[in-house]
Amino acid sequence: MFSPRNRMCLTGFVIDLAVMIALTVAPFYIYNQLGGDARMSGYFGGLQAVVYSAVCLLSSRWVSKSRNGLTWAYAGITVFTVLFSLIPFTRSIWACGLLGVGAWTGLATVWPALYSWLGADPDPLRRKESLGWFNLSWSAGFAVSPLFAGPLYDYDYRLPFIALAALGALSLALLLSLPHEHAYYGRRGEAAGGEKEEADLESERFLYPAWMAVLMANFMVGVLRSVFPERVKVLVETGALRLFFEETPPALLAGAPATTFSWIAFACSLTTAGLFLVLGHTHRWRHRASWLIVPQLAAAAGFCLLGTTTSLAVMLAVSAVVGANLGVAFFAAVYYCVANPARKHSRAAINEAAVGMGGTLGSFIFGYLAGRYGMALPFLWFPAMMLPALALQLWILRPGRA
Repeated sequence: MFSPRNRMCLTGFVIDLAVMIALTVAPFYIYNQLGGDARMSGYFGGLQAVVYSAVCLLSSRWVSKSRNGLTWAYAGITVFTVLFSLIPFTRSIWACGLLGVGAWTGLATVWPALYSWLGADPDPLRRKESLGWFNLSWSAGFAVSPLFAGPLYDYDYRLPFIALAALGALSLALLLSLPHEHAYYGRRGEAAGGEKEEADLESERFLYPAWMAVLMANFMVGVLRSVFPERVKVLVETGALRLFFEETPPALLAGAPATTFSWIAFACSLTTAGLFLVLGHTHRWRHRASWLIVPQLAAAAGFCLLGTTTSLAVMLAVSAVVGANLGVAFFAAVYYCVANPARKHSRAAINEAAVGMGGTLGSFIFGYLAGRYGMALPFLWFPAMMLPALALQLWILRPGRA
């Protein structure tokens, strides 16, 4: 019915439907079922992210030598699904934390294997197109998932976990239907004739700045998913949330916090998907520093507003800019990662580690600062945190550097 490439795209969509359910409802489960706060939620998200990063990095060497890299994806999605589905059965923050860490340990072996499978295509143009559709597919899952995860949680906190279990089982079935990469693509090294693709050297030069951009983009997204829900919850429950800056809020803002937050998460993921669609069908962004730097500047400028604004429209706009920045950084990094066929799996794993490390730093740092000094201060000072990373990227990409 579907070609293997299309089934891989569908797999990415279904997996991230499940993953975004977990990311959307976990903070509210911590607030409402476990009696936690923004600091606890930040630590929970940060711990998952640091384990994700560590497993990606540590496993990259031996997973890349596996006869069939998808074997690790089979095991990883099974571990993630089973462990995260058990969370609603516990009221212990420690047990919840262990289950979350175990689930993200499994997830860390999934994405490098999927990107490595797509990166095996010997045709560079077709490979870029495949990566574009795959990134669009999983980001569409991220965009759609909050729209039903939030309302499901507000209706009954157990329903999202049931949906996650079903989606995880479907993901495994789709993964099992995929052929071995060599059976589908052939051996990339042989097909390429040992010749280095044009612009590989430029891809090498842009790889490290792209990884730094991925880390900082996921720093912001990690805060948005793990720490910021507490502010949304407080504003909704106290009646302080406004659509714009009106004195009396409209009736649509009187809903439950998880549903309101789902709109913000949707805005972030929607623009990520939109940028994946654009970048997958254009070439001008490749090896251009401005495409990495300008979105980061825009996202940092908007991010500092989130700690003080009570306007949902502002939150949605900032979330959209943050999502667009993630889309540019992640797509560029993946493209540069798989340019070298000999290191595509290990570099895909490092890229996923940068995703996790950004989420770790954002969740831990903002969780601690928000718990100690209030929500406004860390957002206000975020541009100062961003400047060293931007300066380092610009130094690496300076004209004339070999």
